[in-house]
Amino acid sequence: MKAEPVDCVLWIESDNIQANDYNPNAVAPPEMELLRVSIINDGFTQPIVTFAENGHREVVDGFHRNRVGKECKTV
Repeated sequence: MKAEPVDCVLWIESDNIQANDYNPNAVAPPEMELLRVSIINDGFTQPIVTFAENGHREVVDGFHRNRVGKECKTV
């Protein structure tokens, strides 16, 4: 399974993860609230994909999950 992209899932402190600055996707407030409620009820069911760069990790996929995780103290 080493050739698979999810061969190694790492739990990283959110302080070490930075959002990318090129995400063109906009989400309306009601959908962000649905995502927040989903994460509260079910946890993170999909990982936030990152890559290492200059001592931190930058989001490749999961921009909004990352945002909800950082902004909502109940998550």
